[in-house]
Amino acid sequence: MKKGLKWTGIIVIGAVILGNLGDDEEQAAPEKKVEVEQEAVQSEAKPVKAKAVAKPVKKTYGINDRVKVGKLTYVVNDVKMVDTLSNVLGEKKTSGQFLVIDLTILNGDKEERFVDSNMFKVNVGDTEYSADTELDLYANEDGMGFFLETINPNIEKTGNIVFELPKQVKNPKLEVSSGFGWAGGQSKEIQLTR
Repeated sequence: MKKGLKWTGIIVIGAVILGNLGDDEEQAAPEKKVEVEQEAVQSEAKPVKAKAVAKPVKKTYGINDRVKVGKLTYVVNDVKMVDTLSNVLGEKKTSGQFLVIDLTILNGDKEERFVDSNMFKVNVGDTEYSADTELDLYANEDGMGFFLETINPNIEKTGNIVFELPKQVKNPKLEVSSGFGWAGGQSKEIQLTR
């Protein structure tokens, strides 16, 4: 009889343990079910679209406009397209065209500023053209233009910058910089057609 009670006790204890294990599984199952339901709700939700951020509108500058970039102010005085440049040095010809830009630069800084024709680019669509410093010698009376020049505070300098472009160029824009080297970093565009 003792053996029977002993086995009955072991069976009852085993049943209680198994019963408790079963309760743990039942309690765990609803948690899993809730997680699955939450995932289902999240996957059914429509994706939130990010609001479009308005791009800042670039101001359009033109010939004779004062364009301030950093401490420098630029004014395009005149624009010419020619196929020949000449002076006492001789004559330069191109199969395309020379874009000659008469430009004034005002230094609004409290110290002298170094300027160079390499600060300027002409953009035609997504194509970029650099100034030709050799041609600047043919387009400026003093022969230098903006080649390695300094401008003192509150002083203006006027000169010509020359770009060699293909003949069929439409809508060129002059990109002017806030400075040379470390002083650069900002730029604006000036529309060169009237």
